[in-house]
Amino acid sequence: MAVPDDCRFAYIVNQEAWYSKVLTDEPKEIMVMAAADDGGVAWEFGVEERVLGGETVVQLHPFNDAFDAFAQIPDFFAALAEEKPSTLDGVRGILDRLGAVDRTERTRANR
Repeated sequence: MAVPDDCRFAYIVNQEAWYSKVLTDEPKEIMVMAAADDGGVAWEFGVEERVLGGETVVQLHPFNDAFDAFAQIPDFFAALAEEKPSTLDGVRGILDRLGAVDRTERTRANR
């Protein structure tokens, strides 16, 4: 992976985050990112799990400011093309296998 030097290939599982209780109407989603060490991101895009025509599918949502991901994490996109996962568990398996860091905040930090 070739994410910027001050970043880590990472992801957040939104439905497992402590704040997910307020996301009740949102589809299941993993945010894939180049997470900066200072807390920001160089880019990020969502991968949603949906039911379409009675089948579970995943859909990527990269905005134009995340197009660098295609060049920086080509192994991820190659694995998607090869494995064609239809669930977020399948996508998460690919992320884990490629060394992405799970940055999901499962407990709320003290204020």
